[in-house]
Amino acid sequence: MVTNSGSNGKISTITVRTDDTDETGDIDKAISATGYGMFNVMLFLAALPVAWTGIFDTTTTAFIIASAECDLRLTFFDKGVLCGFPFLGMALTSFLWDHLTPHVGMRNLFIFGLLVDCILNLLASAIDSYYGFLVIKFFNGVLAGGPFSMVATYLSEFHSPSYKASFTRWGNLAINVAIIIPAVLAFLITPLPLTINVFNQRYTAWRIYLLVCSIVPVLGLVTASMLPQSPKFLVENGKLDEALMLLKRMYAVNRRKPADTFPIKTLLVWPSSQGSVFKTNSEKIRLAYYNTKLLFSSPYLRVFMFLNFLQFGSMLGFNTMRLWVPHLFTILNNFDYERWTEDRAPTIREMLDRRMSVPARDYLDYPDFNNICITWKIKAVVYQNSSIIAVSAVVFSFLAGMVYTSKFRKKIIMLAAFFISVISSFGINWAQSTPYMLTLAAAIIVTTRITGNIVTAMNIDVIPIPLRSTSLNVLVTVGNIAAVLGNFIFSALLDVECLVGFMGIGCLLLVCFCLSFFHPRPVKMSEKNHSMSNA
Repeated sequence: MVTNSGSNGKISTITVRTDDTDETGDIDKAISATGYGMFNVMLFLAALPVAWTGIFDTTTTAFIIASAECDLRLTFFDKGVLCGFPFLGMALTSFLWDHLTPHVGMRNLFIFGLLVDCILNLLASAIDSYYGFLVIKFFNGVLAGGPFSMVATYLSEFHSPSYKASFTRWGNLAINVAIIIPAVLAFLITPLPLTINVFNQRYTAWRIYLLVCSIVPVLGLVTASMLPQSPKFLVENGKLDEALMLLKRMYAVNRRKPADTFPIKTLLVWPSSQGSVFKTNSEKIRLAYYNTKLLFSSPYLRVFMFLNFLQFGSMLGFNTMRLWVPHLFTILNNFDYERWTEDRAPTIREMLDRRMSVPARDYLDYPDFNNICITWKIKAVVYQNSSIIAVSAVVFSFLAGMVYTSKFRKKIIMLAAFFISVISSFGINWAQSTPYMLTLAAAIIVTTRITGNIVTAMNIDVIPIPLRSTSLNVLVTVGNIAAVLGNFIFSALLDVECLVGFMGIGCLLLVCFCLSFFHPRPVKMSEKNHSMSNA
């Protein structure tokens, strides 16, 4: 039986009567008592497909736009919009999900998001309309920026602070492996001459690729249905019996002891101030608005803008290049060297000219050549190289995270990474051969991934604790906006002057490199602002 006492004080005592001597503790102490073990590992494995689904939704487009060009009648700009639209969905709606979580629970949002995502992926594999595909990618982004981005937060509610940092580091590594898998699947599937008719719908290799990738959300839907609500959510919603039973089960699995020996018998819980959905969300919006306004005022403005500009440059470089490299190098591998008559190696600008491709040979005399759809020969080596680049981005960013443990190291690594990305962006047009071009493109992807991670780490170093969460949310939104603009602008320039696209990325990263010399100092928060931001 559960009883309430001490209602006039600051803390209410929720007592669960047992035959043993009671021991009190808050939810954090109770979670710490459960330890770390098999329960946490199995929980992580069950939640992993949920996180992977979000990464798949923003990545798979890069590996089908070359194959789907004729089916969807895609121009360069159309391809850029397709790559950028998931990030647009993330940028416009990610803030909405925080207002649903306290009332619905992250586990329920996982199930809802995965169910919708499965339906969207099935539609994407069968659709013939570019605009229909665009709508699907937008809603993929809505889900990727909502339920699928909450996995790390959900898992953290099952861990005590003593090992939360270590688990987060290794957990993020496992989650980021999802960047590699779409490239590997593209290497295995898209070059194959596959055609299957299902209910009068012709499924070619790229459609089959999307179907295979949809296995991840289907698996996630199965595993997410087995996940428990977090102990914190259960306590905050007054489900104290369920919370204690879950804590006992965690304790029994992790410690390999009987559940009735769980040391916490009484939970100390703050009185719930959660009112109606409207009142709670209105207060959240007010607090977020106040904190954001504070960040855009002195003395936080300079530091805040510094972080956001570096984040913008990093995420624009990373998400533009990683999503365009597979398609660009598919075109480069279709270059017709037999028709190249110059006494020098072609530049990337010349190799991306559709008229200089092998598939264009039969159409050069057509008066309406620009409206002819060219079917690119998909070579497995392109996606093999994309897989290697993805592995490099994941591994090197993880290793860099193990190294930049001080302000000086962060500064040195950030300067080195931005310097490499600038040289690579400026030099890619004159690399003289495809392997060198690929190496420079890979360098941009890997280094901007590292700088983006460092910016997130710097947010913890220089922004006061009450404002960090708001600042991080803004950084994520700025990163998504950068991905949208990068893909839109870069694809538009490919139709006009691709050299300007690479030079533009290089100039932006050059500004970031120069700014990296001036790392800001931590900003202290006044007592007045501290009380207001936590009100």
